[in-house]
This record gives sequence, structure tokens and C-alpha cells, in this order.
Amino acid sequence: MRSLPNRNVLMGAMAVAVTLSVLVFHGTALRAETKNKKKTNIRANSYYYSAFNRRDPFASLVVGEFVSEKKMSPIELGRVQLVGVVKGELDRFALLEDSKGFSYILRIGDRIKNGSIVAIGDRSMVARVTTFGQTRKLTLHLAKRGEGDRK
Repeated sequence: MRSLPNRNVLMGAMAVAVTLSVLVFHGTALRAETKNKKKTNIRANSYYYSAFNRRDPFASLVVGEFVSEKKMSPIELGRVQLVGVVKGELDRFALLEDSKGFSYILRIGDRIKNGSIVAIGDRSMVARVTTFGQTRKLTLHLAKRGEGDRK
């Protein structure tokens, strides 16, 4: 005994057949309409852009490499304050700010004036600084809100 096709398959086949017939009919009707119409130009203006003695509008305005005239001096911890600590999965960063408003981002092992960063905690940063042959540990604590704000 032969089994009949699924009802969904029959409905899908009928939908495809109806869609194809509509597209074929619609396409022949459009071709008949376009044969009867004449092409008319609304505007026949042609435009010409003269690029003589002008720069390329897509070329970069900044040309060459950036070269610093002087090397940045190392950060002196006595002139900055700790304003934030950023913790990632593998690393921590200390956000420092000086009195002029310049910001610095340091991580463990970065060099500072006469020393380096040793540890960064949740609310503090520890650096090892050597002055006049003596090494000492310097700790910066996170600045409280309103403390050191400039207006």
C-alpha cells in the first residue's frame, strides 16, 4: 500500500506553485508596461568636479610619524595622588593624577623616579623608592571623594 505525502509537504508545494505563478504573471505585465512607455529625462544636467590644484579629500590630514621632542620624565610619587584602581582577571592598574590634571596608568613592575611599582591593592599602591642609597617602601592610598578635587 502506498502512503500519501504529509499534509505540510502538500501545503508547501501549493504555496510555492502559487508564488511562482504570481511572479510569472507580474513579470510579464511589467514587461508589457515598459514597452509602451517612452524614456524621458527629467534633468539633463551633467556635473564636472575640477580637482586641479586641490588636495585629495580622502587623504589623511595628519602626515608623517609622531616624534616626541623630549622623553617623558619618570613619575615622581610625591607629586601625584592615587585616584583609582582598576582590577582585571589577570592584572591591576593604578590610576594616578598630578596637580596639573595629567593622568597616568601604572601596573606592577613599571618604573617611576628612583624606583618601581611593587604591589597594587584594592585601595592602595606600594612602590619601592631608592634615594641616596637607601631603599624605602612608599604607599599611596586611594584619595577620598572631595579630597584633592580642583575647581
